[in-house]
Amino acid sequence: MNTPYPHLFAPIKIGPVTLPHRAIMSAHGMGLGAGGPGVSERYHEYLLERARGGAAMIGMESAPIHASTFSRSLVIRLDQDECVPSLRRLADAVHAAGSKLAITLWHGGHKDGALRGPWSVAPSPIPNMAGEVPRALTLAEIREIVAAYGAAAARCRAAGLDCLEVQTATDYLLGSFLSPALNHRRDAYGGSAENRARIVCEVLETVREAAGPDIAVGVRCSSSHDIPGATADYTLDESVAAMQLLDRRGLVDYVSVMAGSGWAEGASIPAMHRPRVMLATEAAAFKRALKVPVFIAGRIRTASEADQLIADGTADVVAMARTWIAEPEWAKKLRSGREAEIRPCLSCNQGCVGAVFRGMPGSCILNPRAGRELEWERSIRKAPASEPNVTVVGGGPAGLEFARLAAEAGYSVTLHEADSALGGQWRLAAMAPQREELALSLRWWQSELARLQVRIHLNSSIDPAQPSQTGRTVWAIGAAPAQTAVWRLRPYLFDGIPGAAQATHGRELLAGGPVAAGAVALIDEEGGWSALSQLEFLLQQPQVTRVELITTEAAFAHTTLSITFETSRLAGLHERVQSGRLIIHAKSSVQSIDNKGFIELSSGETLGPYAQLILATGTAARTWPEDGIAIGDCVAPRGVWSATSDAARLIADWTRRGEEATAVPAARTRSG
Repeated sequence: MNTPYPHLFAPIKIGPVTLPHRAIMSAHGMGLGAGGPGVSERYHEYLLERARGGAAMIGMESAPIHASTFSRSLVIRLDQDECVPSLRRLADAVHAAGSKLAITLWHGGHKDGALRGPWSVAPSPIPNMAGEVPRALTLAEIREIVAAYGAAAARCRAAGLDCLEVQTATDYLLGSFLSPALNHRRDAYGGSAENRARIVCEVLETVREAAGPDIAVGVRCSSSHDIPGATADYTLDESVAAMQLLDRRGLVDYVSVMAGSGWAEGASIPAMHRPRVMLATEAAAFKRALKVPVFIAGRIRTASEADQLIADGTADVVAMARTWIAEPEWAKKLRSGREAEIRPCLSCNQGCVGAVFRGMPGSCILNPRAGRELEWERSIRKAPASEPNVTVVGGGPAGLEFARLAAEAGYSVTLHEADSALGGQWRLAAMAPQREELALSLRWWQSELARLQVRIHLNSSIDPAQPSQTGRTVWAIGAAPAQTAVWRLRPYLFDGIPGAAQATHGRELLAGGPVAAGAVALIDEEGGWSALSQLEFLLQQPQVTRVELITTEAAFAHTTLSITFETSRLAGLHERVQSGRLIIHAKSSVQSIDNKGFIELSSGETLGPYAQLILATGTAARTWPEDGIAIGDCVAPRGVWSATSDAARLIADWTRRGEEATAVPAARTRSG
């Protein structure tokens, strides 16, 4: 079939393995294990769906190769023979789907905390970012770990895998050996660049011998570690030289390029505030220096971006992780002319990385089925003929996703939105600085609803008191600005902060509300995306002379954003606001606001006066009929992942095979 992306869909030979094209699903730890050493049923289905979706090769998560390393999210234990049967079953299924299967051989080094084992090990006793000090490996232990890599490779060979990737990226064990900043050894494994690469060479020699002639062997490397202020660091030049050494010795069939370290986590899994295709320059440097193919990762989202990287010689293969989490049929839809139907990855890091870092199974805020393929079947069953019509009230993420799924199921869907545009609070979030890519999801939803012939009525309100005359009604009317976040620390303030009625809610500000000239106070008790976006918005307004942030947090937005893995965005914010126009009053709460623009803090201090007062104090669920069916934030304010999950769960209930469609309200069921 002809394709508009001929470079992307050209085959390529990687050592002994031929890939049918150059778009692969890169490894990403999803935390989908079941407690055993092998591939769980849940992880099996997650990977297989992406093989069926056309990925040339499926990259599995990094897998521990020795008992001295362990991670809460990496569950395939390649140091145990018990992993082989499930790996073999997966390899057979992936091959039957027309794809190849790869896995990353991994040792966490000092990034493995002592709480998950008796101690962590590293080339030198350099603490990790949590301050935990590892024990320096002895020579005997190095030999043992090198042998463990070979044993792991032999298990992968027995399981029928196609490609083995040795993890040398970031400051995991092998990456720490390569770094002149993290390797302080004075024996044969430290000092010169060749000595620091010695363990990597020994590992690759052992892996190649154990893997045999039919398996491709590559490495994943960081282009740099980016330790702030480092006088000695693992730089691009260091990394290219190390990979050249491996290439000259014939130890690798390819090199896969990423970025970052424990000191620069945001570069490893870059969020939406970072540039698209962020490693193009770095990958080109490896491409010029190496004879083997170069893989590139890092915020590659569209087929045109991927095709151009190959066409201009920047790289040979495009590796994408989050793109395939969001859209498991990425390549299949491209090749069948359905590019407009591809669900976009927003690089928000909330459902994938954020969930895993909280010890939860990974997923995707736009594709909550990711990681739950066993729970929600691949195809939506058709709607019952007895009730063909559905009215959706509300055009935020919950309403948009339910309308899409219901239309796919065969319902005749009408959507009413009270505002003049679709999107709800999600649209406001997309209007904020550094979050523009959130709008990609709104454009996708609108395109899908048009394709599925959903009737949309804007500026259209439905009275909750009036019963529907046209079939079922689903309420997705979201939440309204409120002071619920104030109750987190001060539940006794029944009416919120005294005097706050005169203030402007920040969400109203993002929706187009006026901004006064002069000094502005932002009162933050919420600490989430809204507060951060409001602050960035205010700092971009030229008429605002000063912003004073009054936050209950010890560090602004840390509590909420850190658990959604937007901490890297906070670091970027700190870089952007060093203008002297921002004053932060941390660990402070507002006691009252007077009618002249003064604020009294709980400490007794008085601030002001201010030309305008902005509230980042949360939202409250809007009212819907008590006996109705509701999804999203009008059930309880929870965020977009819960909104789309509610929608998917409800349509699955409605179209359950062999049962009458249920009318159990989503608000009466568990929404976890």
